[in-house]
Amino acid sequence: MNARTQVHGITTDLLLEVFDIPVSFHRCLVPVTGGITSALMLSQAIWTTHALEPAAEGWFMRSQEEWTEETGLSRWEQETARRALRRAGLLEERRFGMPARLWFRVRAEAVWRALQVSAGNLWQ
Repeated sequence: MNARTQVHGITTDLLLEVFDIPVSFHRCLVPVTGGITSALMLSQAIWTTHALEPAAEGWFMRSQEEWTEETGLSRWEQETARRALRRAGLLEERRFGMPARLWFRVRAEAVWRALQVSAGNLWQ
């Protein structure tokens, strides 16, 4: 089917636009974070961290709108996920700059320890 072919009024181009880039997350983070929403946010934060320059020391800035664009999470889902990740010690936050912007940093060692505990629970 070429781009101009229509099936019930839907073109290939329209389908490609609607299905855009898929959002994926690491399933192993669900038991570690307590839910799919938190696992999705932490997965996105980990992926973002990989692209940072060493001078950033792991810190990156994301607005609420950017989180929504990247993950599809609503404001309320983001706030709940962020709260869970902070409480678990998996994500750090700070406000910095003028105007103040929200910055994040994954606590990689804490994530690794939580994964080890989670994996250990599977074998008991």
